[in-house]
Amino acid sequence: MTILSRKNNLGTALMNFRKQFPGEYEFFPITWSLPNDYQDLLAYHDCRQQGKAQTFIVKPEASCQGRGIYLTRNIE
Repeated sequence: MTILSRKNNLGTALMNFRKQFPGEYEFFPITWSLPNDYQDLLAYHDCRQQGKAQTFIVKPEASCQGRGIYLTRNIE
């Protein structure tokens, strides 16, 4: 239950399923767990650059009730 109840663990598990079954797990946005997935985030950002700024939602690992969540367009 710990894996499903913490957003960082759930995101990692869903991304692992998406890699194994790409057609079945497209119902959620792409998720990165930083700093472990930073290179994947950079690769995604570089391949999606088309003059249009992308907005990313940043969520802290161990907060609740929306504390610490913010939007950014700067991946650094």
